[in-house]
Amino acid sequence: MHFTTGTLIDLMATPQDAPQGAAEQANLCMEGRVSAKRQGVYEGRVGKATDWHDWRERHLRYVREEVRRRYPLSAAFNPGEPSLHSGTEPNQYLLRVERIDGLLGKYSATTGKAVDVDEVNRWIAATRGKNKTDTKTAKNLVDLGRLVSGAPASPATSAIEELTDLFNQERKDGRPSFVAFEAEFPDLASRHDWARHICEHCGLAHHFVDGPVTLALFRYRIQDVLDGQPGTQGAATVFAVPTAIDQPFYNVFFPAPGSTPWGQAVGLTPEDDCAHLVAELIHARIDYQAKHWILVGSLTNASVTDAEIGRLRGEHLRCLRTRPGNADYGQGC
Repeated sequence: MHFTTGTLIDLMATPQDAPQGAAEQANLCMEGRVSAKRQGVYEGRVGKATDWHDWRERHLRYVREEVRRRYPLSAAFNPGEPSLHSGTEPNQYLLRVERIDGLLGKYSATTGKAVDVDEVNRWIAATRGKNKTDTKTAKNLVDLGRLVSGAPASPATSAIEELTDLFNQERKDGRPSFVAFEAEFPDLASRHDWARHICEHCGLAHHFVDGPVTLALFRYRIQDVLDGQPGTQGAATVFAVPTAIDQPFYNVFFPAPGSTPWGQAVGLTPEDDCAHLVAELIHARIDYQAKHWILVGSLTNASVTDAEIGRLRGEHLRCLRTRPGNADYGQGC
């Protein structure tokens, strides 16, 4: 982004010493998918920043008020935005990871029913296994997760629906959802380490905290997202490549080159041949359905330091530069 406000120009010209600040500054410098109109609104919200900390705080307020709103949708999905992603096939499946420690506690407190990871997985398996038609699906819980429309309710179905309804109520704002394509994670649900695997490949370092965290894997079609946004102008208006102003400043995020039709998640376990790179998109928020649950599990003993993130960002930039036309991507930032 090439800023026009004097204070922002000055702040961008002053290198940040702290690794976090340096990453934030580099992300804004490399970002090239924000329209002039949207940038003008952004500068109007952050343009009076007095220092980098103040910019970070003003940026967060912008995200809360302009990006995470439910109605109208974030300007990220406005027709004509350079970040919009088109050409999505409606029957493609997407994957999303959510942290649900608090949700399970709230469910237990609300219903008086103690619930843990194993119990929720039994609900999911019972709901999805009730109508399975493929005998091989026991080997693959992704295939196991096909709920036939109109199937009679069961106690397990009711429980997962209760949990789903509560989750949708708890997700109060309209923040865009980061997703990956299921096709890039074959047999994910059959892996014992599925939670760590997808977090490492999708750069979900915010789940790498002290102590175990409870994560849920959701799977749904692009058509489900479109159906959840009535009145939009097609897929291009509710799917976008994530930009540096679509979320709070985050040093594990990395803007993708303009030549790439999707975002590229920063891998936490990079490979020399860059085969670890996976595509990422954001889409307008939807309410989950019971059939979207695939698995629940725990992530333990996961950590990443700021120093390691700096190295990972360097590896990520190296990989982006191996793609055709990107040899000088990020130069000067």
